[in-house]
Amino acid sequence: MKSPCLSVSVLAVCVLTGPRAFGDNAVLYWNDQALDATRLARNPPPLASHHIATFHAAIFDAVNGITHSRHGWLVYESAPVGADTDAAIASAAHTVLIALWGQATNPHNLEVAYATALAEIPDGPAKVDGVAWGKHVAEGILVARAKSGFNKPIPGQYSSSEPGKWRETPPGFRPPVLPHWGHVTPFVMTSPNQFRAPPPPAVDSKQQAEEIAFIAKVGARDGAERTEDETLTTVFWSDDLGTCTPPGHWNIIAADLARRNHLSVPETARLFALLNFAEADAAIACWDTKFFYRTWRPETAIRELDPKLNPYARSNPDFIPLMVSPAFPAYISGHSMFSAAASRLLERFFGTDDIAFSVRSDGLPGAVRSYKKLSDARNEIGMSRIWAGIHVMSDNLEGQKVGIKIADWVFDHALSALP
Repeated sequence: MKSPCLSVSVLAVCVLTGPRAFGDNAVLYWNDQALDATRLARNPPPLASHHIATFHAAIFDAVNGITHSRHGWLVYESAPVGADTDAAIASAAHTVLIALWGQATNPHNLEVAYATALAEIPDGPAKVDGVAWGKHVAEGILVARAKSGFNKPIPGQYSSSEPGKWRETPPGFRPPVLPHWGHVTPFVMTSPNQFRAPPPPAVDSKQQAEEIAFIAKVGARDGAERTEDETLTTVFWSDDLGTCTPPGHWNIIAADLARRNHLSVPETARLFALLNFAEADAAIACWDTKFFYRTWRPETAIRELDPKLNPYARSNPDFIPLMVSPAFPAYISGHSMFSAAASRLLERFFGTDDIAFSVRSDGLPGAVRSYKKLSDARNEIGMSRIWAGIHVMSDNLEGQKVGIKIADWVFDHALSALP
């Protein structure tokens, strides 16, 4: 017969060494919290990308200060010897969540997530030092990003009645979203305009007329030459306000790949930092291009582009797109750019594009889409903006080109291995 004391001792060991509430990878647990906060805060994609990148920069530098495996993003100090990694991650993540999402989401949820994580870590100096270290790293990164200009709008007139230029669109005729974003300091790029796209097709060009005519055919709300699957694809990848946004959607895909490949905590921290640096810099570069050229949305062009402006064009004043046009210039497509940057970064990280995966959607609950390659998803997402009637093909293709360039730049210039 076993001694009662022995049974209690064994139970205590099981509690301390068994699986923690956040699983065996704290980065994935906290990434979920950031995506939930993004949904509740209803952040637009550029702001979401900035906050998530800041969040994962803090987590990476906190982990890297303990492991000393790579060049840090901002913080190069060493953590106290013996500091608990999970405690450092929890503290860094919680500090950024409160600072950037704060009252825009439900603070109670953030406190519950933090208390749950800390409760699973044994008390002692390692936990105390980990918490202090994570907070120190996060506060340093928050100070740096506070100087980036992300929260400092720039006054200006962005709407125009000039042919080819952006103006507010129905039904809400909303003012432009974050027109200053092209001036925000990047995470890895050397400047916001480092990868500015080339000029869009001229208003009087044959290419412009052909691209607009194609949208009139496939992107209309009613009577479009579009399959049911193509219609559902636009909803699946809409990633509008109240969802985890396009950058967050790719974070979900990355989390699945991290689990399937059994990445260690340091490698997971690196993956998510690189991915979100690419996404955040893609948003900055995209908005730089958008507000440099300020091109009109397809629906405006279809209604107003007539033979007097373009000899190849035919206007259709009654055109209504399948999706409501986002409130900012069309060229280049943000979603195409986000997806190209993310898919390329994941390809570089895992060494191949040939990665099969399945993913769900906030916009179409219950639906699951599967792909054989990362680039298959990228290409479908780009086309979803065409079928939605909110982008022409040059918006999509040039957005993809820039996104790929940014991903390569980030992968080659950030968080490199130490000698």
